[in-house]
Amino acid sequence: MTPTAATILLYLGALFLTVATLWFFSYVNQTISPKQTDLRDFLVLIGVVVPFLMVIYFGFAILIYDTISLRATWLTADDTELTFSESLVLAVTYVGLSGWLWLRWRRKPIAVDK
Repeated sequence: MTPTAATILLYLGALFLTVATLWFFSYVNQTISPKQTDLRDFLVLIGVVVPFLMVIYFGFAILIYDTISLRATWLTADDTELTFSESLVLAVTYVGLSGWLWLRWRRKPIAVDK
């Protein structure tokens, strides 16, 4: 397996785990309050949960990639900063996940106060 294929698989795995976790949080939120839409819930997901999950999952993916590229026996972090392509992947992922969550949040019925 080439290093490029390993990188793509690691990033796709991190993306899958992030989407699965966000789907679970979104599903739980819709189950708890099915008839009302709250902007605060959406903003917390976008501003807190998505970056936290991305740091965890993509951080592990980058650590594993660095270990593979350095041929180390244990998780090893390369001391260089993120490359432009890694930063671009993270930015596109964040925007895509935010859009996906917005579409799920928008489809939720809005409660009418009487």
